[in-house]
Amino acid sequence: MLIVIAHGSRDPAWRASVERQVQALRAELEPGALRLAYMELSSPTLLDVISEAVQAGIIRIRVLPLFLAAEGHVEKNIQPLISQAREAFSSVDIDLLPPIGQHRLFRELLRTLATEEIS
Repeated sequence: MLIVIAHGSRDPAWRASVERQVQALRAELEPGALRLAYMELSSPTLLDVISEAVQAGIIRIRVLPLFLAAEGHVEKNIQPLISQAREAFSSVDIDLLPPIGQHRLFRELLRTLATEEIS
């Protein structure tokens, strides 16, 4: 299972925009393959989603921060959440992936957008 974790917001329009994107992708995947969690200000939290996954029998979880860099929220907020989750669910393999902004596919996307003809 992949959990994407976004910052979170009190603004329902912001949350709806993120949730639409995740829902569209979930529709293309096997049921339960992708879930959304929020770091703060919104629910479900990362621990909520991991708890639900564990109850469903999931034993391997990857967490992808929807952030551009590891410095800041990923290091200060998300890594401690991962540590809490690993302690609470010690029988589950929980991997924290590099943030999306540091993924090679993100760089390829930016390169493609930078070299694409604008119409």
